[in-house]
Amino acid sequence: MQIGIIGEKKSILAFRALGVDVFGVSSADDLLKTKEEIEKQDFAIIFITEDIAKDYPEEIDSFYKETLPAVLVIPGVKGSLGLGKQGLKKILERALGSDILEAN
Repeated sequence: MQIGIIGEKKSILAFRALGVDVFGVSSADDLLKTKEEIEKQDFAIIFITEDIAKDYPEEIDSFYKETLPAVLVIPGVKGSLGLGKQGLKKILERALGSDILEAN
């Protein structure tokens, strides 16, 4: 199975050296084409930079509906926006049926 990353081209190119499939996007159309390409292949994990997750929330939410690939939002070059924790929360809620990250 493969690992991929979706983000702004200039911020994700270094991942290619690690053997990760790199998908640079700059529009909603690019993201939809990337999603179609990912669905045709055998990906286990897709990392998405927070900048892309912030700019295209509806398109990113559709990734969470499938079991695979697992989708993890990671900080971009500008630092963390807290979207990674929100994405992990969605995954855990779907898997466990409750929010275990909720502050008491």
